[in-house]
Amino acid sequence: MHNFKNLLIVKGFDYKEFFVSQKENEWFIVNIKDIKKSLKEILKESFRNVNFGCQDLDERLLFYFIKFLFLFIKGEEKYFIDDQGRKEKFSFLKFLFIDTPLFILEIIFDLLLIVFSWFTLLIFSLIPQRLKKVNGNKKEIVYLRTDNFRGLQQGGSFTHFRGVVKGFDKLDYKIHYIGSEEIKVTELDFPKSIIPYAKKFDFPEIPEIYYNWRFISKAYKIIKKQNPLFIYQRHSIFNVCGVILSYLTKTHLILEYNGSETWVRQKWGGLLIFKRLCYFMENICLRKADLVSVVSQPIKNELLKQGISENRILVNYNGVDSEKFNPEIDSFKVRKKLGLENKIVIGISSTFGVWHGTKVLCRAVKSTIQQSKNLAIHFLFIGDGTLRLECERTIQESGMEKYVTFTGTVPFTEIQQYLSACDILVASHIPNSDGTPFFGSPTKLFEYMAMGKGIVASDLDQIGEVLEHKKTAWLVKPGDENDLVNGIIKLAKDKKLREELGKNAREEVVQNYTWEQNTKRIISSYLKIN
Repeated sequence: MHNFKNLLIVKGFDYKEFFVSQKENEWFIVNIKDIKKSLKEILKESFRNVNFGCQDLDERLLFYFIKFLFLFIKGEEKYFIDDQGRKEKFSFLKFLFIDTPLFILEIIFDLLLIVFSWFTLLIFSLIPQRLKKVNGNKKEIVYLRTDNFRGLQQGGSFTHFRGVVKGFDKLDYKIHYIGSEEIKVTELDFPKSIIPYAKKFDFPEIPEIYYNWRFISKAYKIIKKQNPLFIYQRHSIFNVCGVILSYLTKTHLILEYNGSETWVRQKWGGLLIFKRLCYFMENICLRKADLVSVVSQPIKNELLKQGISENRILVNYNGVDSEKFNPEIDSFKVRKKLGLENKIVIGISSTFGVWHGTKVLCRAVKSTIQQSKNLAIHFLFIGDGTLRLECERTIQESGMEKYVTFTGTVPFTEIQQYLSACDILVASHIPNSDGTPFFGSPTKLFEYMAMGKGIVASDLDQIGEVLEHKKTAWLVKPGDENDLVNGIIKLAKDKKLREELGKNAREEVVQNYTWEQNTKRIISSYLKIN
C-alpha cells in the first residue's frame, strides 16, 4: 500500500464520480465494511489526504466512530465528503468538546428508545385483533414505503414499487403514497405524503427503530382522513408501522414480504446489534397482517413453519411492465456511448448484492475471453452497489479491464436502453450460504425475458421454475464458474439459439408475469379475506 498517497474510506459513496477530478491510482480505496481487513496497514502508513466518502453528509450514521478512527490515521488533511460534492474538515477540538458530549447524550436517548420500544411492542403483541372496516366500494389504497431512507431510486424493490402502483392504476385503484422519500413513477401522478427520516444518529439501527414512532404519529392522521380500502406496505427491517396503523385505523393491512429482512441483515449486511428486537418486530408484522403477499414458495413454506395460517399467505411472483421493456428499444446510443459497436455484449443488471453472483461472473470473465478469442465479447455490468469495488478489483487483477465496463448507477428511465444494448443477459444468482432455499424473485429476471434477449441463468429455485432450459433460457449450475462460462460461450457462438430463447422468453413473460396480473392477484386475495 506504500504506493498510495491518499486514503478514501467509502460508505455508499460514488467514488467513480469523485475520480473524474482525481487520479485514482494515487488513492487507496476501502469499503467501510472491509475496514478491519486493512486496518493494520492503514495505521502504519502516512497519507497526504484522508477522506471518508458517503452519500449524504447530513446522515451522521457512524460519523463519531470514523472521527475516532481519524485520530489514529496519519494524514495531513482529513475530510468528510459526499456525493453532492460537499466537504467537511475533521477538527480534533470539535470532536473533543462538541461531538463527544453529544455522543454521550445520544447513548442515553438510544437506551430509553430501546426500553420504550420493547415495552410498547410487548403490550401491542398481546392485544387481540380488532374488527376491521370493510370499504368494499372504495378504490383507494394507502401505500407505505418505510425503507427508502437515502433517496435511492434503483434496484428491484423500486421496480416492484413502480410496477405495483402502475398495476393498481390500470385496475382503476388510486394510490396515496406515504414514505420517507419521494419515488417517481413515469407517466403517473398520485398524492404523496413524505415523512422525513431522522439522520442525526451515530449508532446503526437506532434511526430505523426511532422512525416507527415518528412515522406512526404523522401517518395516522393521513390514513384516518383517507379511509382507504386497505393499507399496502412493503415490509422493512425494524418496522411495525403498518400493523400498528392498521390496528389504530381499523383498516386491513396487506404486507408485501420479500423474505426475512432480519435474516438478510445478519447474513449479508454485517453486524446486527438488536437482533432479538428485530426478530420480534418482524414476527409481530407477520402475525398481525391480514394478508401476507410473498414472492416465492420457499418464503411461504417458511411462514407456514412459523405458524402463519395458509389462508393469509399469497404467493405472488414479481413481474414486469412488458410495454416499457420490449425487444424494439433502440440501443444505438448506448452502444456508441460505451464503444460497444460490433461487440457481442454480455450484460448483467445488478445492485451488486451477495445473492446476485456478480463475483462469480467476474471470475468467469477471463476464462470466457480466453476460450472465445475469435469472438468480440465484452461484459457490461449495469448498476452499482456494495460489491462493485470488489468486483472491479477482481477484473483488474485478472487483467481483463479492456473487456469489461462498469456503468455505475443508471437512471431507471434508461435501464431499458442498457439492457437492449446487450446480446446476452446473465442472472448468475448463487445459493444461500447457510443451505436454506433461495427465496428471491428477481425482478431483473422478468425484465430480461421481456427484452427478448438470450438469457444465461442459474437453475436456482424460482429462477429454474420460471425459465425452462433450452426453451426460454440456458440454465447453469448455481455458483459453478465453468458451467457459467460454457453457457455464455454457447449463446455467444449461436446467434440463432439466443434469438429463439429470447423470443420464447418474451412470450412467456407477457402471458404470465406482468404487474397488472400481479395486482389482480392481490385484489382477488384481499376480497377473499373479507
